[in-house]
Amino acid sequence: MLNTETEILEIIRKLPQPALAEVKVFLDFLTWRYQGEQTQSKGVTLIAAMRGKATTDMTTNEILDLTRGEE
Repeated sequence: MLNTETEILEIIRKLPQPALAEVKVFLDFLTWRYQGEQTQSKGVTLIAAMRGKATTDMTTNEILDLTRGEE
């Protein structure tokens, strides 16, 4: 039997208090269970991959001068 989100919410609203408390505990568990599976953004992943990979003896200012075209 398939239910729409609206139908499920109606069913939950009609539950007696003890059953509603159990539903809340179950939903909290599901939230906890699946929150660790969120993926990181591309930017966060890129920065994590680059961190600690520097191999030059240049200072930050020297690198900035190169990227700005200053010599």
